[in-house]
Amino acid sequence: MIRSYGFPNYLKQSVEKALDGYGLTLQNSKELADSVLKLSDFFIQRPNDATPWSEKWAQIAYLCYFLPLNSIRLQGIQDQTKRFDFWNGIDHVFDFGAGLATASQVLAQENSLKYHLIELGTEPEKIVRNYFTDFAFASWSRSIKSTQISDPAKSIALFSYSLTELDKIPDWALACEGLLIVEPSTSEDSRKLLSLREKLISIGYSVWAPCTHQQDCPLLHQSKHDWCHDRVHFQAPPWFLKMEHHLPMKNRTLTMSYLMVRKTPAGKITAARTIGDRLVEKGKDRQMICRGPDREFLAWMHREKIEQEIPRGVLVEIPEELNKVSNELRVNSAVKIL
Repeated sequence: MIRSYGFPNYLKQSVEKALDGYGLTLQNSKELADSVLKLSDFFIQRPNDATPWSEKWAQIAYLCYFLPLNSIRLQGIQDQTKRFDFWNGIDHVFDFGAGLATASQVLAQENSLKYHLIELGTEPEKIVRNYFTDFAFASWSRSIKSTQISDPAKSIALFSYSLTELDKIPDWALACEGLLIVEPSTSEDSRKLLSLREKLISIGYSVWAPCTHQQDCPLLHQSKHDWCHDRVHFQAPPWFLKMEHHLPMKNRTLTMSYLMVRKTPAGKITAARTIGDRLVEKGKDRQMICRGPDREFLAWMHREKIEQEIPRGVLVEIPEELNKVSNELRVNSAVKIL
């Protein structure tokens, strides 16, 4: 069960229209890659600075590189929101630091919610209004206050790679029924998200995904180095592969950390989620899972002659018959992927 996604055609067509305004096409691989490298260097050298939206090279880089990659990540998260019926009873989504509204545009393909975009930069709004014309958002603003959340019980605050720019979650977001947060899959950002998970639970939120429980996070409390992140596969189109040829970064798989919480309690889940890749060791294979406050691994002993490759981030059914040794759940049959 490989979770694999391609760049949606509705976004590709809008990107092509926008690039035409710069005298470029998706076939200008080297020129596009130069802009991507320039913006990547900017993020590396000045990680706490706002995106330089006023620069044309930054706009081009977002259109041809960051937007496609983020759309893949969001498709993976969208599948999780559908699986757990996360949008049930929700009418409004407030997308903070929306940028080119990639997250909202992907989510809008599966529902008819009202999307309110909050973005300080003026250039992203111009690009979205001029070229992403099929996306009907409800409003666009430079800032937001709690008084602007007219129906908080039916609202979700969306942070897609924007929470890292803030010291804390703003009050307007905590007034909402729920939050959907997507962050980089770095150790630092992911562990911050694990700490934030604890705080949100302490003030009354329930975690809908990726966690299958509301207890202490084993990665936060039983490890100083582990972090929780998901992975999806990218079906890169030919034009992207040609551009990538000029880049040091390769993107056959994409990772992200995310958190879905609501004040409405999440449904009970008896399954576990894989939060690690298969580790091949002497005499056994192991794969980290999460189903409670303990740091645990599924373990297949080589003598049982069971080989199984389970993708990271999927739900699995834990067999009733197993032998628990320390933090290992030693199974003697294939594990069912749900």
